[in-house]
Amino acid sequence: MVFMNIAIFILFFIFVSLFFGALFEAPWLPTRKKDYHRIAELTELRPDTLFYDLGSGTGGMLFYLSRKYDANCIGIEISPVLYFYSKIKSLFYKKVNIKYGDFLKYDLSKADIIYAFLLPENFEKLKKKIDTEAKNGAKLILSCWPLKDDNSIRISKKEGEISYYVYITQKEGLRTKRSP
Repeated sequence: MVFMNIAIFILFFIFVSLFFGALFEAPWLPTRKKDYHRIAELTELRPDTLFYDLGSGTGGMLFYLSRKYDANCIGIEISPVLYFYSKIKSLFYKKVNIKYGDFLKYDLSKADIIYAFLLPENFEKLKKKIDTEAKNGAKLILSCWPLKDDNSIRISKKEGEISYYVYITQKEGLRTKRSP
């Protein structure tokens, strides 16, 4: 009976932790592995680029980008279980750093590329943070949905696939003119 209570408690803890982000309007929606390379190409990822993943989950994309493109990667994750999993795995990757907590409380000013797979209701807070903190020329890439009233400079759409929208920061905020 004690073993069963412990097992139920552990399962409950894992379940709650995996959906912890939903309490902060950010349920766990992992980026598909087959899109990692597409995202790297879309952002013109280069060696030693500082790539931030806001809501990094298990860190899969960060580990891939650090290994394949020699990028410096920082993931910020709010779910305790996903954070601990990716933090332990990051010990084997010298160019991956995983941080715990709400990305709105972290400094993004050194990021070259900021990636987020967020629900649109979180975009206004993200845009405000990017406009006040991101360095000039940093790229923001969003999955699925574009920013309201903003045109991305680059879009990657494939039928039956997730769309990606790229923005570039400027001193006066996100650049909204689409390049050819």
